[in-house]
Amino acid sequence: MEASTKPMFSAFLMLSGALCLLIVYYYAYPFWCRMGMSGAFTDTLMLEVYRSGLLGVQWPVRMVCLFFCLLSFVVRSGQSKDSTWVEILVPLCSGGVLFMVSQWFGNGLFFVLCTVVGYVLFTIGAVLLGRKYRCFDANLMEYWDTFPQCEELIENRYSVNIPIKYQYDGKLHDGYCNVVSPERAVMILGIPGSGKSAAIYGHFIRQMLQKGYAMFVYDYKYPDLTRKVFNELLDSYDCFDKKPTFYAVNFDDPLYSHRFNPIHPRYLKDPIDSTEIAEVIMLNANRGGEEDEDFFSMSAKCYLDLLIWFLRIYEDGKYCTFPHLIELLGQDYRDVFAVLKKFDELEVKRNTFADAIKDKAFEQLQGQIASARIPLNRFASKTLYWTLSGDDFSLEINDPDHPKIICVGNNPQRQSVYGTTLAMLMTQLFKVINRPGKRHCAVLIDELPTVYLKGLGHLINTARSNKVATVLGAQDKSQLVRDYDHKESDVIFNTVGNMIAGAVKGTTAEMLSKSFGKEEREMRSFQESDSSDHVTYSYQLRDVLPAHKIEALSQGCFCGYVADTFKQRVNPKVFCGEVQLAPPTIHNEDIPQILYIKGGNLDDEIEKNYQRIKIEVANLIQIELNKPAESVPD
Repeated sequence: MEASTKPMFSAFLMLSGALCLLIVYYYAYPFWCRMGMSGAFTDTLMLEVYRSGLLGVQWPVRMVCLFFCLLSFVVRSGQSKDSTWVEILVPLCSGGVLFMVSQWFGNGLFFVLCTVVGYVLFTIGAVLLGRKYRCFDANLMEYWDTFPQCEELIENRYSVNIPIKYQYDGKLHDGYCNVVSPERAVMILGIPGSGKSAAIYGHFIRQMLQKGYAMFVYDYKYPDLTRKVFNELLDSYDCFDKKPTFYAVNFDDPLYSHRFNPIHPRYLKDPIDSTEIAEVIMLNANRGGEEDEDFFSMSAKCYLDLLIWFLRIYEDGKYCTFPHLIELLGQDYRDVFAVLKKFDELEVKRNTFADAIKDKAFEQLQGQIASARIPLNRFASKTLYWTLSGDDFSLEINDPDHPKIICVGNNPQRQSVYGTTLAMLMTQLFKVINRPGKRHCAVLIDELPTVYLKGLGHLINTARSNKVATVLGAQDKSQLVRDYDHKESDVIFNTVGNMIAGAVKGTTAEMLSKSFGKEEREMRSFQESDSSDHVTYSYQLRDVLPAHKIEALSQGCFCGYVADTFKQRVNPKVFCGEVQLAPPTIHNEDIPQILYIKGGNLDDEIEKNYQRIKIEVANLIQIELNKPAESVPD
């Protein structure tokens, strides 16, 4: 038995037992006299007790007796046992009731038996209750107890501070997840239903807008996050020195969508830019990862690269849109190559196919081009053509004079189509915003594995100095490895400075547990014998957060670690607790309608746009085929 509780247990138990014996002897004294168990000494003692008035009324004395009996076994250390409540309450309640009502059973043998039996039953129940209490202490409290955490609010101009409640030493404490350096990137993990959107994204969106961040949000389950961003922006509009403009992209409903062109000439300043965007298109369209590339997939990228750069240089990019690219891809490749041959600027990119054309290896050439056509055929949609052929906004969200809040939506049912176009947009965005001298901004990407973003690791590594905060969401690492590749996913995970994770499973939980490190924990072992109980204390090196605890986190509970700065140290950096939700927004409005067709029908406008693009591409080919080579513009 533990040294500090053994004297207390003994004192309470002896006091309770002494009171029980005194009750039995004093109130049944005539019975004991008849039994010959009295004398001059006991007569004198009972007389003094009577004169003191301490036992004048029975029920308070009996209550005190039961109280000290119960208290003695609650404070007692020893082996725990998880008994059922029925096993505990039956002897505890029946014994307590019998012990209390026996005061009305006269002062004879029946009185003595009922009092003693009631006390014994109550003692048995108290023993079981004490063991169950210690089982709670050893199992439940130890299971959910964490470690000392940062309880200080550490704030700066760019920080995000998430209030949490955590349990330590059997008590609830208020703490903070102080993300004082969000520009070192934030990874948010959690299986579906863990509470990422409500508990974590909500705090990031609100606090970043309140601190004047320009923002780009990829909303996988549109319009959940977009609606939140819009209402938070309405609440925080006065926090901006330069008022931002809100833009939304919704492929499913053009009335509620701005239009954009992911291959606008302003983003293609060099042939390398067209090569990068072609690679992004094919990686997202095929979703096979870089390791699965073969001759035909490489050829498809080269052909796409060639067409993109042709559209860029032709009439200064007049037809350089993604829908024009899809239409050009569907033209007869012999006519297309006849046109491309007239432009000297395309010679290097065209050389990939020169041998096949020279040797008239048309079957090989058809296979190469089909590798590009087949995955991109599904983009030939009138609605997509409409949204992707306009230019309502630039991607420079962190323009100091014209900050923007851009929300783009995906649709899980059309992920492969929408995801590719949005990946192009985000790839261009990374290049535009990652420049010095701009406004601080945030890029929030929900469900990162649904889009393949070339150069994301580079953005995380270099954007810190340009005040770009990258917030990435995913369900777990295995999902990211599946949709990216091992190298790319490792780069992303190893360069993220702030990690926030809800319930995750398997290897991801084990990885997080290792990253949190180990600490010395006090361990208790119990030994029980007939004569005494013993508890032994030892110290062992245990995981700060074991994997099984991370897997069992409740909804809204998150763990993780944060990065600090030279000027603001955060200690401890590791946290685990229940996130306190942000209050609801003052505004509660739907996303407003963006497009208004004056005197016309939207479907008619979309159809006209679709036919215009097809005609423009067909005319381009015919004009260039009929144009002499020497008259082709530079």
